[in-house]
Amino acid sequence: MKSLWSAGDIVASHCPHCRKPVQARFEFRTVRMPRSRLSVPNVLVDVCGSCENVIGIPSQSIPQLREAGLAK
Repeated sequence: MKSLWSAGDIVASHCPHCRKPVQARFEFRTVRMPRSRLSVPNVLVDVCGSCENVIGIPSQSIPQLREAGLAK
């Protein structure tokens, strides 16, 4: 299993929005933090290849989100 992901990597995943197995890719996007108005730019996320929704956030991106949350 790969531990670090890069933009452009493709994985098999399950999209909760499409409700089917899809090919997902990793790309950088702006992520809005839940229950706040804080948006964090350039976060590596997993994106559905069919509907373009964010499926998940890899563990390597969590420190970036925590840092942005503490800086507010």
